[in-house]
Amino acid sequence: MGRRPTIDCDQILDAAERVVIREGAAQLTIDAVAAEAGVSKGGVLYSFASKDALIDALYRRILASFDAIADRVIAELGDSPESRIRGHVLANLENAESVTERLIGVIVNFMRSPEYRAEANVYYRDLLGKLDTTTPSGKKLRLALLAAEGAFLLRGFDFYPVSAAEWREIHEDIMNLLLP
Repeated sequence: MGRRPTIDCDQILDAAERVVIREGAAQLTIDAVAAEAGVSKGGVLYSFASKDALIDALYRRILASFDAIADRVIAELGDSPESRIRGHVLANLENAESVTERLIGVIVNFMRSPEYRAEANVYYRDLLGKLDTTTPSGKKLRLALLAAEGAFLLRGFDFYPVSAAEWREIHEDIMNLLLP
């Protein structure tokens, strides 16, 4: 009977996020994460077989927290393109505090190479692919999604400082003007 692992995967992912926030994505190494988490390099590799596996888990965790909010809206309103986009916009609004963490996942994932963008490509292709953009309502839904994602990038990259009040106002405008 083997020893039960005592290393918490979320603790390691939290450490990876802190490394990227403090030192930048280029400094994300197994050694740096191990030191930050207070575990051995072997402990990190026990939980995540490679740096790629660590980055994939970081990215999936960020998307999962985001999707949980969107899924709540879909459960309430039913599964339709409209409720999916509304859920996405609301998730963007409610995840205001985690913009930096979400951006970390995006940057670290995308800096590896184009093949690692596949998960995001599938996610957005699925979301946008359900829209009938030949209709005015489909065009508004597409615009709502792109507006929310644009706000996320502007705030996340600190291209435009957005206060909490303005973040809420931007998303309320998206919902009121573009989401019936």
